[in-house]
Amino acid sequence: METMFRDVSFGQRLAYQNVVSSRLKFHYTEMGEHFDRFAARIAAKGHNPNGPLFYSLNNVPLDEMVDIEMFLPIHEDTFAAEEGFRFHSYFDVVPLLRGVVRGDFEAQTERVYAELLATLEANSLEINSPFFHVVHKDPSPYASVFVGYRDASQSDDDPALTSPESLSVSVGSGLT
Repeated sequence: METMFRDVSFGQRLAYQNVVSSRLKFHYTEMGEHFDRFAARIAAKGHNPNGPLFYSLNNVPLDEMVDIEMFLPIHEDTFAAEEGFRFHSYFDVVPLLRGVVRGDFEAQTERVYAELLATLEANSLEINSPFFHVVHKDPSPYASVFVGYRDASQSDDDPALTSPESLSVSVGSGLT
């Protein structure tokens, strides 16, 4: 598989253990507020982050309303059940195409989406996951944008879809 963009790469994976998640719908301008509140509620319960905050964008926000699931890996291997939160003992999505957002997040994210979609099209691949965004803050802020893919020529009942090259989303849950 080939890419014509410097910051786009195939064969990536998102994998974390002990992940807390919450899914919400809100206006896109409220994202920072919701991310901060999500992380603060987890910390208030005595849990410590063990990886970056990441989220999936589960809609095309034509009306500026986003459907987002936020995820945060924690050190602890349990999480008390709470309204609006889910605990996953593991989170694993593979294979993924990855792009990098630097600078003006809003404008550059659109550019990265276009690069990812053009790369998929040029390789006769189709999307089979939401876009995942991993926010990195050190040493300088940037975000990785991931999207799952599969060969567009394979039908849904093709046995090749069970091969390692097909998307695998594994999410274990265990509420305690």
